[in-house]
Amino acid sequence: MKPWIAVMCLLLIAVFSFSACGGGNDAGNKGSSSSSNSSGEPDKPKTPAEERQAVANRMAAAAEALDAEALKTLFLPEEHANAEKRIGSEWRGMKAEGITVKAKTPTIEEVEGKFIATFAMTITTKDGKAEDESNKLSIIEKDGKYYMSFKR
Repeated sequence: MKPWIAVMCLLLIAVFSFSACGGGNDAGNKGSSSSSNSSGEPDKPKTPAEERQAVANRMAAAAEALDAEALKTLFLPEEHANAEKRIGSEWRGMKAEGITVKAKTPTIEEVEGKFIATFAMTITTKDGKAEDESNKLSIIEKDGKYYMSFKR
């Protein structure tokens, strides 16, 4: 067997083994779960902390994709217009300019009984200039669900 074929086979085995074991951390999953419960539905976060982290992860994933439409599910309906004005229109412009975003896993801290998510990201222009940026949003709970919010 040619040496390059053996190397490729070993690489494929390593990749499949890594992915079968769940491979590494789930920072790339941005809140999605690959496990299922007995009904075949993906498992939902169970604790309030997990639910807050899941909504923050979905926000980070939307930022990376510059997906302004995803904002509607992350904010309460009464904040949709503000989210569009403050974030959505900016993301649409960035996407049109060929800007890319790489987000880190958001961190959440409790400050005076309120939860604040910090989103650290690297924004890269079409010509390759990169700039680190950090933004904060509140996480609020309403009717047992967690949402991003501009309210502090």
